[in-house]
Amino acid sequence: MCSHARILVWPRFNDDRLVAPLEVTIRTTLLLSVISVVLAACVADTRPDDAACSAPTIELELTVRADDMVPSNPSVCRDQEVTLVISAQVDGVIHVHGYDTELPATELSNGDELSLIFDASRSGQYPIELHRLESPQGINVGILTVHEP
Repeated sequence: MCSHARILVWPRFNDDRLVAPLEVTIRTTLLLSVISVVLAACVADTRPDDAACSAPTIELELTVRADDMVPSNPSVCRDQEVTLVISAQVDGVIHVHGYDTELPATELSNGDELSLIFDASRSGQYPIELHRLESPQGINVGILTVHEP
């Protein structure tokens, strides 16, 4: 077998020294690069653009259905006044974990449209939970992301 055709997986010992073969280093670098690209493609960039982030207010239109919300991952920037315009397609109660004081649990009625206004004072990700009237068990319908400006 030719020496250039060898696949080296583990470092080898040579003259009582540990030698990291160039082949392993190159393969490891390539593998890590591919993994990084794949992972980056899996993470959606939901950050508002700079113009939207610099605006003092933002309005988001959301549709809440029995098992989900569209869009499911609304995003704003910290220190914005946020208006959530919610079109309800289900009866229930909706609330945003972590913003319970600024945005108390609110009752929804199928067919209604309502506006909820609050100041996005803390960055992070906050689950949006729906409690349908026929089932008090809450389900996560989305995640509100508050980005740093």
